[in-house]
Amino acid sequence: MAINLIAPFVPVKGNIVTMTNWLPELERFPGPRYAAIAQALAEAIGEGDLAPGDRLPPQRDLAWKLGVTVGTVTRGYSEAERRGLVKGEVGRGTYVRPTGAVESWMMRGGEEDGVGDDGGIIDMNFILPTPSSELDTFGATLTALGQQPEILDTLGYHPHIGRRRHREAGSSWLARSRLEVPAERIALVAGAHHGIVTALAAIARPGERILTEVLTYPGLQAAARLLGLRLEAVALDDEGLLPEALDAACRHGEARGVYFVPKLQNPTTATMSEARRQEIAAVCRRHALPFIEDDLFGLLDAETPTPVTALAPELGHYVTSLSKTVSPGLRIGYVAAPASSMDRLSQAVRSTCWMATPLTGEIASRWIGDGTADRILISLRAEAAKRRAAALEILAPWRPRCPEGSLHLWLELPEPWRAGEFASDALSRGVRITPSDTFAVGRAAELQAVRIGLGPARGGEALAKGLKVIAELLREGPKAPYSGIM
Repeated sequence: MAINLIAPFVPVKGNIVTMTNWLPELERFPGPRYAAIAQALAEAIGEGDLAPGDRLPPQRDLAWKLGVTVGTVTRGYSEAERRGLVKGEVGRGTYVRPTGAVESWMMRGGEEDGVGDDGGIIDMNFILPTPSSELDTFGATLTALGQQPEILDTLGYHPHIGRRRHREAGSSWLARSRLEVPAERIALVAGAHHGIVTALAAIARPGERILTEVLTYPGLQAAARLLGLRLEAVALDDEGLLPEALDAACRHGEARGVYFVPKLQNPTTATMSEARRQEIAAVCRRHALPFIEDDLFGLLDAETPTPVTALAPELGHYVTSLSKTVSPGLRIGYVAAPASSMDRLSQAVRSTCWMATPLTGEIASRWIGDGTADRILISLRAEAAKRRAAALEILAPWRPRCPEGSLHLWLELPEPWRAGEFASDALSRGVRITPSDTFAVGRAAELQAVRIGLGPARGGEALAKGLKVIAELLREGPKAPYSGIM
């Protein structure tokens, strides 16, 4: 049982909301305690232990029973509300939302009241590109496809790693990143996250150890849990993964692989120099260590350093997609891997989605071939540059990290701010950002910082408004000294 129920539930009748004595077992969930509270709520609702309309315990009562601060419980409830699981109202408390409301929230991509244009939440929580006007070609592409009889072929089953033509288009796209790989060594996947899952499955088995940056993409942690892998943190600096720290981690014990983001690292925006890439490749070769190079952001500016995979192709599993450079909704990505990994990669695709969607694979391939993808990319770069300039101007006194091409910035907070409280205070003022502990592997990172996405806010006015709220918080400082337990 996921939770400990002290008292039975009573069904909701009319407008009466049932109070519960819900008490989660936080030790069952990894990560910060606020996140464990939110995850426990999600599980309890999913399993039916909490029903729509059930009112959660008052924050002060639950904090006392769990031995945490009220702020920790408040943040846990806020995270659950962000996910659309619960709703808080003055005078009524926090209660489980009706199933239909949660489903509607999920269908809108998690936007509670829209993003910025209508007085709702300004969502700066994700790394997303701003839609390009070039996407107007989508309708024309669908019309053209509909007039070709062979389009019906996309409705059937195809090889798990994708149609040959689609993989050839992937080979062409990877060449823009200075990686020359034949179609035979490319798998079509349903976006970069799916690519990471399949690459992990190709190189590691349950229980094995995977190294990664001490602050890393949160989806990696979810993928590792799914596959039963153990993540271990490796130090990073302004250029990303530290070669000497990676070497030491390999000497400390057997590792099955390493995952890293070489350009515009998520979340710190660090980018590896050519020299650093050579050093990382050398360490991996020294230890015969397979690696997953997540180059999702590699084309966001015109400078394209040599991929680490090009320096050690017998070990590299290169992952990218069109999500940040063309359109997130296509859900098309590519994994370039050594020939020795292709069978296991194919099995992993089969086990997780059977095959990436051939129809969107066809759209992506046509856009790559006819230049549409390049035009969209150029448009996205131009918009990203405008947003970056606005962010650097508004937040200049606090020196955020936001290199050219970046769709997000990394802001180290001045004392005495703590990342969780800063994010909670920003949310209370209508701006959603991500605290640094979301990215920490285990409890290894103590840095107090936030990641701020520049793409999701609708329009320059919403972006500027959100950034000004963040600047106001930085100027004002926290309301009271931090004393919470995380």
